[in-house]
Amino acid sequence: MNKILQQYEELCKDMKKFETEKLPLCAAETYISDFCKAPLLSNFEGKYSFVDHAGVDSFIGGEFIVRLNQLLNSECNALFHANYSNADTLTGINCFTVCAMAVLSREDRVLITSPEQGGHASIPIILKSLGIQYDSIPYNYEEYQINYEQLNDLCSTKKYNFLIFCQSDILNPPDLRKVKLPPNMGIIYDGTQTLGLMIANLVQNPLDVGENVILIGGAHKTLPAPACGLIMTNNITYEEKLKHNITPHFLRNTQPNHIAALLMALIEQETFGKQYQEKVVFFANTLANELEQLDFRLAKLQSCIYTYTHQIFILMGNTETDNFYYKAKKYNITLNAKHKRLFSNDGIRLGTQQIARYNWTCEDISMLAQLLYFVNRGEECDRQIRALRKQLIAKKTPQFTFENITIK
Repeated sequence: MNKILQQYEELCKDMKKFETEKLPLCAAETYISDFCKAPLLSNFEGKYSFVDHAGVDSFIGGEFIVRLNQLLNSECNALFHANYSNADTLTGINCFTVCAMAVLSREDRVLITSPEQGGHASIPIILKSLGIQYDSIPYNYEEYQINYEQLNDLCSTKKYNFLIFCQSDILNPPDLRKVKLPPNMGIIYDGTQTLGLMIANLVQNPLDVGENVILIGGAHKTLPAPACGLIMTNNITYEEKLKHNITPHFLRNTQPNHIAALLMALIEQETFGKQYQEKVVFFANTLANELEQLDFRLAKLQSCIYTYTHQIFILMGNTETDNFYYKAKKYNITLNAKHKRLFSNDGIRLGTQQIARYNWTCEDISMLAQLLYFVNRGEECDRQIRALRKQLIAKKTPQFTFENITIK
């Protein structure tokens, strides 16, 4: 056997072992069902399609991709109430970059969620590369929410062309009904973290609120699909710019197998999403409450509400945060260490979107909280940690999907 092939085989074995034995609390990854993964190996893989502005496809066989996109548009209209949708981009950030290139110009000035308030760190870098000036959205760190009064004051100056909301760390999604935009100002709303919650009507769908909105996002968080970007709008002007610029100017060869897999994930969520997504948010608040009872310090929105999303924040000191992260890594518990003002400078971000797929009980969540408590204490609790890990790993049985349906 080829030496590199042997090494790759070992790599796959190691990764399979890691996935089998991990306890997934990373807010940026999720479980993808076999039903949704099947199209990745379908005949859509590698298929080329290019339709010009006259509607002519220059690739024989490209009509199958056109039909696939029509199905996607219908599903996005049903779930997000979007008249236009595009899933040609690869990821959330690729999605934002292409969208920004299509609708923004060098003369524009925008307001963004800054990295300190949980905004994605790539957004300022991308805007700077495009020559677009930006300022930060005013933010209330005590409420984990936009300062609407100050934001509306800025919007009223008419200096800004777009409000860009792109928050990776998010407990309290914005209420766009409180934002007063001038007629010519738009919103690019990156819902990467909350697209699944929008489908289940657990958080606000921006497309239901305003006309000057572009909703974008990457799959693979609360929307349990393979990596893929999604752009949607009901604004005719934005739609025309997106149609004209995405293809052929910025993208040509897309990944239709990923688009097909995304379509399957949307269909899956249409059937199981409400029950699953409610479990996601319920587990997040239940786990946060259990951790607080064990003397962890948690970010909190109200007396008994810690989050409106899949994420919870454990607030710790700088050294304590890093120590907890490395102890969790030792026991194959995935999570994120954060060092920014949103976390009172330092803390841990957890996500419940993947464990919710296992449909655990409240007793299981309590067991998970105990496990994290022992992890925080360290090696003196190694026996308890390994016992609890074994019990929870045995309960990793994915649900909320179509059984025995695989279309390739």
